[in-house]
Amino acid sequence: MLGKILDVVDRLIDKLSVGLMGFLLVLTFANVIGRYVFIKSIFFAEELARFLFIWIVFLGAAIIIKTNGHIAVDLLPLKLKGKVAGLWLDLAINIGGIIFLVILFMGGIELAGTMNIYTSPALGIPIGYVYWAVPVGSIIMFLHTLQALFRLIKELRLKKTSPRQEK
Repeated sequence: MLGKILDVVDRLIDKLSVGLMGFLLVLTFANVIGRYVFIKSIFFAEELARFLFIWIVFLGAAIIIKTNGHIAVDLLPLKLKGKVAGLWLDLAINIGGIIFLVILFMGGIELAGTMNIYTSPALGIPIGYVYWAVPVGSIIMFLHTLQALFRLIKELRLKKTSPRQEK
């Protein structure tokens, strides 16, 4: 069930990220052309580009968590002997990730709420809208990490009940 929901959310995030990135590129290109060709820049372009970039980063990080595409140092996993030891390490990493994402989510909620009293200078929107990228992205990352954790637990159970365990 969680996997099906996340698949729908991921497809939505993929489309939204591509759309936001495309809009960001067009906006930045139009601003550069306006500034250097017409000597008149778009007054809100830099602020909006910054806000879009923040949302793109947090939504993209959620997708990368799903594909396990983050950069990692694999010195310790290479030194561990056997598949089961690697699974235990992955389990510890995912639990640490879940703890971090819970803290990030709670801090993001507080930050977004606090920043709602301020408005952006050019766009005039509450700054809290920008900071909502933190809890939205962290909850999606949390769900993907939780899904990976369930998968690891299932795999560890299979290894323990298997008649041929690695030594």
